[in-house]
Amino acid sequence: MSDSRLRVGVVGAGNIATIAQLPTLVQRDDVQLAALVSRREDPSATVRRWGFDAAYRTVEQALAKADLDALFVLTPRSEHVAAVKLGLNSGVDVFCEKPLATRADDAERLADLADATGRVLMVGFNRRFAPVYAAGREVFGAAGASFCVAQKNRAGSEYRATFENSIHMIDLLRWYCAGEPVSVQAHAAGQDPWEEDGVAALVRFSTGNTGVLMAARNAGIWSEKLDAYGGRRSVEIQAPERVSITEDGVMRVREMSPEAFGWATATSTFGFAAAVHHFLDRVRDREQPLTSGREAALTQRLLDRILEAAGLPTEELEGRAWSSHAVK
Repeated sequence: MSDSRLRVGVVGAGNIATIAQLPTLVQRDDVQLAALVSRREDPSATVRRWGFDAAYRTVEQALAKADLDALFVLTPRSEHVAAVKLGLNSGVDVFCEKPLATRADDAERLADLADATGRVLMVGFNRRFAPVYAAGREVFGAAGASFCVAQKNRAGSEYRATFENSIHMIDLLRWYCAGEPVSVQAHAAGQDPWEEDGVAALVRFSTGNTGVLMAARNAGIWSEKLDAYGGRRSVEIQAPERVSITEDGVMRVREMSPEAFGWATATSTFGFAAAVHHFLDRVRDREQPLTSGREAALTQRLLDRILEAAGLPTEELEGRAWSSHAVK
């Protein structure tokens, strides 16, 4: 690092980036937004809005000219592997939006590359950093929860719905149950395997703990919640606002409300901001992040097992792609 500030590059400044990562980055005194990689013909408005030093058309150009310390890859998933690989091979630490890759094999190869190059690789599984989920997980300690039910339901499906969205809950199941899967049962609803109406899964973990996934895409309303039990403790989470923790018959309730936390937005309540801070702190102290590339690859392996058990594809459909992380 040339001075005390981290020189950061950002690949893609679409909807999620402008809501989540960029507002957090500009608040850090120790960050210099050195490079924007954008496919826009004229990205000058984005450069001015966020204070980038310069804009580039390709990741290669940014890495060659901007002397970066860290790179944020905030593009659709089909573009993750190439950008992450370029960053790691250039000696740059990388934060990548979830999922790390479109295939679990590629995710594992990127985790191997991060190990080989000695770089920090973190994936944006922001739910682990959301205050309600973090408070609930702390209750169960190293043993994890004996039983965990994670739900993410909404009205309306999308291309590869479980992969695109419910992967967050699968990652939470791994985290809460504190182990790796030893058996997986799953069932999908709907007639189109590329745009399913939902998936339900039962996962037995190596710790003896059990996780249940419910991901309905034909629900009447959006909802995200998690219930966990073990050690005579109960945790009930209604994301992103409320967590109730019951121990020895006494319930404690924490609310992400204006009165308690100020006018909290999704950037903080869903853990986006905390995830960015966590990554930058790991860049400085060189410790492994909570949602490292290796952790992301393990979550993606479990996702594949659920999809396979439900009779859904684990590969992308050629010529068809969609992502909420639109790149600009």
